[in-house]
Amino acid sequence: MSAAPKRRSYAVVNACMASVVLYYVLDLSSSGRTWIDYAVITLVVGAILWNVVQLSIKLRGQCGTAAVWHVQRTVLFWLIGLFNTALIRPEDVGSWKHWLGWALIVLAAVDTIALFRRERAAERTITAA
Repeated sequence: MSAAPKRRSYAVVNACMASVVLYYVLDLSSSGRTWIDYAVITLVVGAILWNVVQLSIKLRGQCGTAAVWHVQRTVLFWLIGLFNTALIRPEDVGSWKHWLGWALIVLAAVDTIALFRRERAAERTITAA
Protein backbone atom coordinates (compact mmCIF):
# COMPACT_ATOMS: atom_id res chain seq x y z
CA MET A 1 0.00 0.00 0.00
CA SER A 2 1.42 3.38 -0.92
CA ALA A 3 1.56 6.28 1.47
CA ALA A 4 -0.73 9.22 0.90
CA PRO A 5 0.98 12.20 -0.71
CA LYS A 6 1.97 14.96 1.67
CA ARG A 7 -0.46 17.86 1.61
CA ARG A 8 1.26 21.13 0.79
CA SER A 9 0.68 24.13 2.96
CA TYR A 10 1.40 27.54 1.51
CA ALA A 11 2.21 30.38 3.89
CA VAL A 12 0.74 32.98 1.51
CA VAL A 13 -2.63 31.23 1.51
CA ASN A 14 -2.55 30.73 5.28
CA ALA A 15 -1.71 34.39 5.89
CA CYS A 16 -4.52 35.53 3.56
CA MET A 17 -7.04 33.30 5.34
CA ALA A 18 -5.88 34.57 8.73
CA SER A 19 -6.26 38.15 7.45
CA VAL A 20 -9.88 37.44 6.51
CA VAL A 21 -10.45 36.01 9.98
CA LEU A 22 -8.90 39.15 11.48
CA TYR A 23 -11.28 41.31 9.46
CA TYR A 24 -14.29 39.40 10.76
CA VAL A 25 -13.03 39.42 14.34
CA LEU A 26 -12.53 43.19 14.19
CA ASP A 27 -15.95 43.65 12.57
CA LEU A 28 -17.79 41.46 15.07
CA SER A 29 -16.15 43.09 18.07
CA SER A 30 -16.47 46.69 16.88
CA SER A 31 -19.35 47.54 19.23
CA GLY A 32 -17.22 46.87 22.30
CA ARG A 33 -14.20 44.72 22.95
CA THR A 34 -13.57 42.63 26.02
CA TRP A 35 -10.46 40.76 27.05
CA ILE A 36 -11.49 37.71 25.02
CA ASP A 37 -11.75 39.84 21.87
CA TYR A 38 -8.25 41.18 22.43
CA ALA A 39 -6.97 37.65 23.04
CA VAL A 40 -8.48 36.42 19.76
CA ILE A 41 -7.14 39.46 17.87
CA THR A 42 -3.68 38.81 19.32
CA LEU A 43 -3.78 35.14 18.29
CA VAL A 44 -4.90 35.94 14.75
CA VAL A 45 -2.24 38.65 14.31
CA GLY A 46 0.29 36.14 15.65
CA ALA A 47 -0.87 33.60 13.05
CA ILE A 48 -0.44 36.17 10.28
CA LEU A 49 3.05 37.08 11.49
CA TRP A 50 4.00 33.42 11.85
CA ASN A 51 3.07 32.72 8.23
CA VAL A 52 4.87 35.83 6.97
CA VAL A 53 8.03 34.79 8.83
CA GLN A 54 7.76 31.21 7.52
CA LEU A 55 7.34 32.52 3.99
CA SER A 56 10.39 34.76 4.41
CA ILE A 57 12.48 31.86 5.67
CA LYS A 58 11.35 29.55 2.86
CA LEU A 59 11.96 32.10 0.12
CA ARG A 60 15.28 33.28 1.55
CA GLY A 61 16.61 29.75 1.46
CA GLN A 62 15.60 29.31 -2.18
CA CYS A 63 15.72 32.79 -3.74
CA GLY A 64 18.12 34.83 -1.61
CA THR A 65 17.63 38.03 0.35
CA ALA A 66 15.71 39.82 -2.42
CA ALA A 67 12.77 37.52 -1.71
CA VAL A 68 12.63 38.72 1.89
CA TRP A 69 12.34 42.30 0.66
CA HIS A 70 9.50 41.18 -1.62
CA VAL A 71 7.58 39.84 1.40
CA GLN A 72 8.20 43.00 3.42
CA ARG A 73 7.16 45.21 0.50
CA THR A 74 3.91 43.27 0.07
CA VAL A 75 3.04 43.57 3.76
CA LEU A 76 3.80 47.30 3.61
CA PHE A 77 1.57 47.74 0.55
CA TRP A 78 -1.30 45.95 2.33
CA LEU A 79 -0.91 47.99 5.52
CA ILE A 80 -0.69 51.40 3.87
CA GLY A 81 -3.43 50.50 1.39
CA LEU A 82 -5.82 49.36 4.11
CA PHE A 83 -5.13 52.37 6.29
CA ASN A 84 -5.89 54.66 3.35
CA THR A 85 -9.07 52.86 2.25
CA ALA A 86 -10.89 50.89 4.93
CA LEU A 87 -9.55 52.83 7.92
CA ILE A 88 -9.51 56.30 6.40
CA ARG A 89 -11.16 59.27 8.08
CA PRO A 90 -14.51 60.21 6.52
CA GLU A 91 -13.29 63.66 5.49
CA ASP A 92 -10.43 62.10 3.47
CA VAL A 93 -12.65 59.92 1.27
CA GLY A 94 -12.14 60.96 -2.35
CA SER A 95 -8.82 62.68 -1.66
CA TRP A 96 -5.44 61.69 -3.06
CA LYS A 97 -4.83 59.52 0.02
CA HIS A 98 -7.89 57.47 -0.77
CA TRP A 99 -6.84 56.95 -4.40
CA LEU A 100 -3.30 56.12 -3.30
CA GLY A 101 -4.75 53.54 -0.92
CA TRP A 102 -6.68 51.84 -3.71
CA ALA A 103 -3.60 51.84 -5.93
CA LEU A 104 -1.58 50.21 -3.15
CA ILE A 105 -4.31 47.61 -2.58
CA VAL A 106 -4.12 46.67 -6.27
CA LEU A 107 -0.30 46.51 -6.11
CA ALA A 108 -0.51 44.42 -2.94
CA ALA A 109 -2.91 41.95 -4.59
CA VAL A 110 -0.62 41.59 -7.62
CA ASP A 111 2.39 41.23 -5.30
CA THR A 112 0.58 38.58 -3.25
CA ILE A 113 -0.12 36.54 -6.38
CA ALA A 114 3.54 36.86 -7.36
CA LEU A 115 4.60 35.73 -3.88
CA PHE A 116 2.31 32.70 -4.09
CA ARG A 117 3.80 31.74 -7.44
CA ARG A 118 7.32 32.21 -6.06
CA GLU A 119 6.51 30.13 -2.97
CA ARG A 120 5.01 27.39 -5.13
CA ALA A 121 8.15 27.32 -7.29
CA ALA A 122 10.35 27.19 -4.18
CA GLU A 123 8.23 24.31 -2.83
CA ARG A 124 8.71 22.41 -6.08
CA THR A 125 12.49 22.78 -5.90
CA ILE A 126 12.46 21.60 -2.28
CA THR A 127 10.46 18.47 -3.09
CA ALA A 128 12.47 17.78 -6.27
CA ALA A 129 15.76 17.79 -4.36
